Amino acid sequence: MAQFEREFDVAVSWWPYELHPETPPEGRSVDDLLRRSGRANDAYRENLKAYAAEAGITLASNRWLSNSHRALELAEFARDRGKFDQVHMALFVAYFEQARDIGDIDVLMEIAAEHSLDPDEFGIEILNGRYAALIDRTTAIARERGFTSTPTMIFDDQVMIPGAQDYNVYESVLGRLGARRREDG
Repeated sequence: MAQFEREFDVAVSWWPYELHPETPPEGRSVDDLLRRSGRANDAYRENLKAYAAEAGITLASNRWLSNSHRALELAEFARDRGKFDQVHMALFVAYFEQARDIGDIDVLMEIAAEHSLDPDEFGIEILNGRYAALIDRTTAIARERGFTSTPTMIFDDQVMIPGAQDYNVYESVLGRLGARRREDG
C-alpha cells in the first residue's frame, strides 16, 4: 500500500477490520477454516505462497489462525501514539513470516515494547475496552459496506476491490480515477 503513495498522488488509510470475528480467543486451525469455506488446502496455500514470494515475503507454514481482535487493538493503540506503521508491519511479520500467535497477549506486549510503547498502558486499554469498541464498530461498518475479505481497497469512495490483487489492477483503477503519478515516484 505504501507503494501507491510513493508512485501516485494518493493517501492510503488502513481501517481496523476483523475478518473472522467468530475465531475463538485461543485461535483455531486454518485447515478447519479452509475446509468450511470449500477451498482446497494445498492449492490455496501454494497460491498464497506464490503471491507472497512475488512481494518478497517468505511465508511461514502457519496452520493456526489467531484471533486478531487484540492485534487490531494494539495497532490502534499504536496509531494514537504515532507508531501505527511500525507496529502494523511488525504484526504482519510476526504472524505471516514468524508464525507467532498475534492473539496471544504476551506476543502483543513484546511487540508493543519493541516499538517503544508501554505494554502496561496497552494492558490497561485492553481492560477498559476502548480499542475493542473501536474494532467492533469499524468491523460492523465494513460489513455493512460489503467487505468480505482483506485487504479490501476502496478508491475515491467509488470503486471497491475485495481481496489481494496484482498491482496492475490497482494501478489501472488509480489511472481511471485520474490519480496522477508522482514525478519522483
